Amino acid sequence: MARHFTFQLALLFNETVTDGVGNWQYAGANAVDQKTGQTAQLTATKRTNLFGGNGFPASILTATVIFPAAEGAVPPSMTLQGLHDLATNNETGSVISASAEHVAQIGGLFSFDAAAGVLTILPPGEHYARVPHDAAASSREHLLP
Repeated sequence: MARHFTFQLALLFNETVTDGVGNWQYAGANAVDQKTGQTAQLTATKRTNLFGGNGFPASILTATVIFPAAEGAVPPSMTLQGLHDLATNNETGSVISASAEHVAQIGGLFSFDAAAGVLTILPPGEHYARVPHDAAASSREHLLP
């Protein structure tokens, strides 16, 4: 059964490796679901391309949420694919693959609010709605009722 996750993230590392056409960024965090207390870890890779004076406002993002497992077992997981906004550090996308325990999450949307440090993963079929804001306000996304 698909769930609504709201993970508070605690950053462990965030390293950037530059190459001739942009950079790779590697990040890791501990995560705690705000409703259930479920723990997990997140590992992410972001790719920013800049070549010949051409840049983009966002980088590509692949992240995996890794849940605790019994000793000797492969951890349950969900892989997220989307975009990392370079101006705000917010992220959006969808769940693209998952272990058997979380397969019902595939196709669900995710959103990361960098200011709050919160990663929200929705079940498939639930959607976000943009709330209008002024230039001084955060660009946070909110759930539709």
